[in-house]
Amino acid sequence: MRSMYKGTLGFGLVAIPIQLYKALSDESVEIHLIHRTCGTRIKYQKTCPHCDLEVARADIGRAAPLPDGRMVVLPDVPPEPKSSDRTVSILSFHALSEIDPVYYYQAYWIRPGAGGLKAYVLLRDAMQSAGQVALADFTLRQRRRLAVIRPFGDWGLMLHSMHYPEALRSETAFEKDPAVPLTVKERHLAQQLLAHMQETFVPASFPNQERQALLAQIEELVPNARTPASNLEASAEVQDLMAQLKASMAKRTQGQTNGGTS
Repeated sequence: MRSMYKGTLGFGLVAIPIQLYKALSDESVEIHLIHRTCGTRIKYQKTCPHCDLEVARADIGRAAPLPDGRMVVLPDVPPEPKSSDRTVSILSFHALSEIDPVYYYQAYWIRPGAGGLKAYVLLRDAMQSAGQVALADFTLRQRRRLAVIRPFGDWGLMLHSMHYPEALRSETAFEKDPAVPLTVKERHLAQQLLAHMQETFVPASFPNQERQALLAQIEELVPNARTPASNLEASAEVQDLMAQLKASMAKRTQGQTNGGTS
C-alpha cells in the first residue's frame, strides 16, 4: 500500500514520525459512456454556447456568479509553492461524542515511521484509556484541514479529515416542525422497539450489494466484450506500418545483395 503523506504527529513537545494511508477504497465501479454503434468512448469537449466553438484550455477563466446574473471575473492565480509544513498538529483532546460524524470527510490509517513506534503506542494507549480523541490540523495537497485522530480497535490510530463547520447547511432553511403530542404509552412502546432491535454492529454483515451485483453482471458479460472501433483502426494502422517497415527492410536488403554481387 502506497503512503500518501509522510510527516510528523506533534503534540506538546513530542514529535512522532508518521505516514498516512487511505483507509477506504473507492466503492464505485469504473463505467464509461460509449457510442453503441462502434463501442468508442464518448468525448466531452468544453464549448462556448454563445460563440459556438470549442474553447482552448488557455482561454478558460474563473468567475463567481452574482444573484443578478452578472459574473465577477477572478484573476488567474499562480500555483502556490508546495508547503514545507509536514506536521499533523494536535490542538486539543475531546470525548468522541462531542464531534458530530457529519463533519467527517476522509479516513486515513496513521502508521508510525522509523523510530516512532514507542511514542505512537504511548499516545494510542493514553487516548484509549482516557476514552478521548484528538482534534488536529494539517496540510494535505496544499489545503489546510481539520482532523480527528482516534484509536481504532486495539492496535492503531485513524485520522479523519473533516469538513469545516461553515460547510454545514443551517437547519433554519427548513420550517420548524409543529408540536406533536406524544403519550407516555407511545414513548414507552418506541423505547421497547429500540431495545428489541438493538444489535452488535458487525461491518461484514452489510456488504455493498449493488456493487457486488454489478461486478457479477460484468463478469457474466466478459465473453461478449467488444473492442472499440478506434482501437481496431489503431491496430490496423500499426499492422500497416509494420508491413511497410518490413517491405522497406526487404527492399534495402535486396539492394545491398544486388550491389554486392555486381
